[in-house]
Amino acid sequence: MKNRKNRKKQKFVLGIMLLVLGMSVLAGCKSEESLKKEKEYRKAGITKMEEGDYEGAVKSFQKALDQSLAVVGDLEIDICYYKAAAQYKSGDIDGAIETYQALMNYDKKNGNPYYLRGCIYLKEGDTAKAKKDFDKALELNSGDYELYVSIYENLNGIGDTEEAGKILDKALKQGGENAEDYRERGHIYLLKGDYESARKELDKAINKEDMKALLYMAEVYDAQGNSSQAQALYESYSARNGSDSEALTTLGKMQMEMGNYQRALEFFQKALATDNVINKQELQKYEIIAYEQLKDFASAREKMAAYVQDYPEDAQAQREFVFLQTR
Repeated sequence: MKNRKNRKKQKFVLGIMLLVLGMSVLAGCKSEESLKKEKEYRKAGITKMEEGDYEGAVKSFQKALDQSLAVVGDLEIDICYYKAAAQYKSGDIDGAIETYQALMNYDKKNGNPYYLRGCIYLKEGDTAKAKKDFDKALELNSGDYELYVSIYENLNGIGDTEEAGKILDKALKQGGENAEDYRERGHIYLLKGDYESARKELDKAINKEDMKALLYMAEVYDAQGNSSQAQALYESYSARNGSDSEALTTLGKMQMEMGNYQRALEFFQKALATDNVINKQELQKYEIIAYEQLKDFASAREKMAAYVQDYPEDAQAQREFVFLQTR
């Protein structure tokens, strides 16, 4: 998850962060019981977010943080990111901004909270503050191509195409000659509509055995109207990554985006049949969605019944199961 990468593995008594987040100022180490409760409250908060109960989610995340006993590590930082997101979704804009500020104070070398706060400012119409935060995020995470693309998409989404284009130009200046560099530059040229440059960069990545570059190359051919060549590349990627459940999931999702629900279903089911399925819950959800899109509600109900048995904590799925019973 983008907003939780590269965090320091530190533990120390919180100063301003405690004041902002309202955590208990108690010295000492967490007991196993406190850690257990913290994880339970975190899980409850995530469930409430999925249900759309954002105020309830904030309360659960705060209860989780209250178990920390003034000690913070990766788990507490993770909870803080969730809490900030829930605060924003609940309408507590100031609270979300304060939480992100606390995260900045915790780790001054991490650009992720700047990016997320910038997204809030952008949605609230304060583009000047948003761009300032985006610039800071890129300064701290300069090698993160995904961050450039995310900022581009945000600016493009509000119609600021000129500034969005400048972000892509900055990304192209990062340089580098490994497979990932060539692949990501190819992706950026694809976003710019410069298909010839995109193909040149992606060819270099593919020559270095970067399989994900095949997917971007397929998108280039799709954008140029060459659907047969694009499909051939999708098939090539599938053939080379046939035992990789995440790779097959990616292919399925791309087919979903194009409206090819039967093809997407085939990819999801192929992924579920691999020897080492590392994203089973995600795949089961996508399989159900594909059946729904295909109007095969009987199969969707059958798969959903199995899903809610495997993941009873997923309240959203429980509601969807009730809906499918009526179809």
